[in-house]
Amino acid sequence: MNRLEYANINRQRYLDWADSIANTPCTAGALLEFAVISAHTPMSVAIAGWRAVQEYVVVSDVANALYRAGVIAPFNKAASICQIRDDQPMPSYPFAEYRRQEKLPGLGICKLSFGCCLIAPLDSDIVCLDTHILQTYLERQPTQREVNRIYTRLPLYEYIENKLTSEAAEIGLPSFPYQWAVWDWKRARIDHKPPLNHSFLWQNPSDYQLPLFSSQS
Repeated sequence: MNRLEYANINRQRYLDWADSIANTPCTAGALLEFAVISAHTPMSVAIAGWRAVQEYVVVSDVANALYRAGVIAPFNKAASICQIRDDQPMPSYPFAEYRRQEKLPGLGICKLSFGCCLIAPLDSDIVCLDTHILQTYLERQPTQREVNRIYTRLPLYEYIENKLTSEAAEIGLPSFPYQWAVWDWKRARIDHKPPLNHSFLWQNPSDYQLPLFSSQS
C-alpha cells in the first residue's frame, strides 16, 4: 500500500498519539528544549539529556548534564536552552508565518518546526522534514550537501513541506499525525522495520518520556 493508504487505515492510531502529546503537562518551553537537544542526536541520548537538564538552571550545569548524557555540542545547546528559558517568547500560530519572521536560539528550520509540532500536534501548519521524510519525498537518499541546503533555504524546505501537507489534507489528517504515519510507513517499506510502538507518550510530569519520532541520526 502507498503512504496515503497506510495513513488513512491507521489514522486513529496517529490521532491518538498526537492527542496524547497535546495533553502533556510539559510546557511549550520544555518541548522546545527537547527539540534543541534532539538535533543530530540519537533519540535515546536526547531523552536522557532532556531528563538530566530539568533540575539545572545555570548554563555550565546544563552543559555538564548534557555532556554526561552524551549529547553532541552540549555547551552550545545549553546556552540555547537557557536563552529559551530566559523569557524567550514562544512560537505563535500560524507557525508558518512565525517561522518566516522569527528565530529561536539553537533551532534551525527543521528543529523549530519539530518544536512547533510538539507544541500544537493537532494544529501545526508546518512539519519537521527530518532525513527520513526528505528521503521519502525526494525518492532517493539526499546528500548531506542537499540536506544542508534544504535546511538553510526556507523556500526549498516549504516546497517539500507543501507536498506533505497537501497529502495530509487530501485524507483529512492534521499534518503532524500524517507526517508521523509517513515516517513509520517509510521505515516499514524502505528500511524493513515495523512501525514503532508510540504508546508510551509522556503524560506524567514526574516521568519524562518523549516520543521516538524524529532524529537526525
